[in-house]
Amino acid sequence: MEIRRSIITMLFCGFVAAGICAQTTWKLPAKHQQIADKQVEMNLNHDNHFLAEAMQTVRANSPFADMLQNVRKPAQISNPTEDRMVNYASRFLGTRYRLGASGPSAFDCSGFTSYVYKNFGITLNRSSRSQFLQGEKVSVNNLRPGDLMFFSSRSAGRGNVGHVAMVVSVDPANGTCKFIHASVKHGVTYQSFPDNGYYSRNFLGARRILGTSLDATAQASK
Repeated sequence: MEIRRSIITMLFCGFVAAGICAQTTWKLPAKHQQIADKQVEMNLNHDNHFLAEAMQTVRANSPFADMLQNVRKPAQISNPTEDRMVNYASRFLGTRYRLGASGPSAFDCSGFTSYVYKNFGITLNRSSRSQFLQGEKVSVNNLRPGDLMFFSSRSAGRGNVGHVAMVVSVDPANGTCKFIHASVKHGVTYQSFPDNGYYSRNFLGARRILGTSLDATAQASK
């Protein structure tokens, strides 16, 4: 009987102790709390150099590394020649299209680009296919005003150069650009790219003329 009473007493004391602990917030001893606070403060004030390196390593090993490398770059400083060329090309907006025409009353696509460049002392080949062999190759992610964009066409066949246009503006934030060209249907007009349609499907590449040996030859001859 005495043993049974002792067991009941022990259980009762255990329940009471558990209730008190549940209502009491557990805390570190004061000394340990000071050490923890100091460490947090040191971490907050620490140079983020190691954090930056860690993030760089994560990005490099990410399955999206290739995409991250192609993040659009900030807009580059405008080149005065680019601006003049874009403004000059805009004078011919609405000019009608005619196959084989080199301006100024009518143009075909390569006749228009060669006419614009000729005004700045740069000689381009007459056909879009041969212009595609001039200048330097440039990535679509690094386009600048004045660059030439090339497309296949129905007449040239898929994969063959059949159309050329000139970049007039670039929006790096959105990854888009606008070009001017002599369109069969609309004459000299602007077009946004990518258009998720005809021009996106038929884009073949871009070439840079300004700042290359062709441009240097033109400058030397002046």
